[in-house]
Amino acid sequence: MKKIVLSALFAATTFVAAPAFAQVSGTVDVTGTVAARCSAITPISGSITLGELAAASGKVDPAFAGNTGGLSRNFTILCNGANPKLSVNARPLVNAAATDSPSGYTNTVHYTATLTAMGAKGGSTSVADQSLSSGATTAQVGDRLATVANNISLTVGSGATAEPTAVLDAGTYAGNVEIIIAPTA
Repeated sequence: MKKIVLSALFAATTFVAAPAFAQVSGTVDVTGTVAARCSAITPISGSITLGELAAASGKVDPAFAGNTGGLSRNFTILCNGANPKLSVNARPLVNAAATDSPSGYTNTVHYTATLTAMGAKGGSTSVADQSLSSGATTAQVGDRLATVANNISLTVGSGATAEPTAVLDAGTYAGNVEIIIAPTA
């Protein structure tokens, strides 16, 4: 019995004599990322109806005065990068049914497509592409996009033909404008 009491006494004094646990602290880092992106709040789509392309002379009307609904369309685009890139590619209006236009006539109408972006600091940046040249024209906004409705606009105008004196072949003409707005990190 002496052994049990002695062992219990020794265990009790060892427990009491042990130092108390100290406070422990540390730091946990928390990180995340946001990928640079642009999103269309209103889709980049629609149509611009130019109406009668020819003036009374039969040559192209450079003002596209016969248009219905206006020569511009607006879009709302949000980009989280500091300097988005605008790209516009105007493709000519072609009368696909007029495949063999004689000298002095044409089945192709060219124009200029201008893409304008509103900047967050109040300015705007425009980039224009002529359908007479191949490939897209690009430019940096030089600012963040304004976070307002209709912050991007497309306008078409300045109708022309490759030969300034060419008469337009009768028929239906179709073309399109490709628009790309890309983020930058």
